[in-house]
Amino acid sequence: MMAATPALEPVDLREQLAHIDRMRVELQKLNADTLKVLQETTLATPRLLFVGALTMAVMIGTVAVIAKLFY
Repeated sequence: MMAATPALEPVDLREQLAHIDRMRVELQKLNADTLKVLQETTLATPRLLFVGALTMAVMIGTVAVIAKLFY
């Protein structure tokens, strides 16, 4: 009695290569999207720091004006 072995399906190399090419294109798109998000995040960080500093300066100025009016 022989051991049962699963029947091997024929390998279609063209189909596998096409699948690899599709996956490569998808990975390139994901990498481009990731790079875009990274660039936007990097650009937004200095902008947020500037806006935060400007807001703090306005708040300090407002407190100084109010203090001068009432004291």
